[in-house]
Amino acid sequence: MAQDDEATKPPRRRKGGVRAVGQALGKVTAAAYGKRGFAQGDILRHWPEIAGDLLARHTLPDRIIFPRGQRTGGLLHLQAGNSAVATEVQHLEPLIVEKVNTYFGYGAVRGIHIFQRPLPPREDTAPTPPRTLSPTERAALERDLKAVTDPDLRRALEGLGQAVRRRRGDGG
Repeated sequence: MAQDDEATKPPRRRKGGVRAVGQALGKVTAAAYGKRGFAQGDILRHWPEIAGDLLARHTLPDRIIFPRGQRTGGLLHLQAGNSAVATEVQHLEPLIVEKVNTYFGYGAVRGIHIFQRPLPPREDTAPTPPRTLSPTERAALERDLKAVTDPDLRRALEGLGQAVRRRRGDGG
């Protein structure tokens, strides 16, 4: 009889609904990040926002080592891709420390230990090469520029016309 009641009940719904993978991923990676001195993986995920895109392309935070029993005044171990970047980071150290501390909202880092090692390959979003104009598009552009006699102006307008037509993707 009790089983009949269970069979007629609607299935129990999970509370919380659909969640983004990023929310669950934080819990999964917390232990690994914690061993490296990162309470959360935020500094790794947000490094381009903290350091700026240019510096983030050539550096990677490795770990933060805090004094025993403290979560302030840590030493950020920063991987630099080459010696030129390492030198630049050395000059920018006060600014980087300030940016990291601003990100955390407290004096988490007091200094940077720079070490040089090749960075892991990154997934760069290289721009796709511009498409070539179709013969119809080229003929329409030539027709539009027929009245322009100044060669410099014609070259400039031709480049602009090609860029507009490539972007629009239509023949008009």
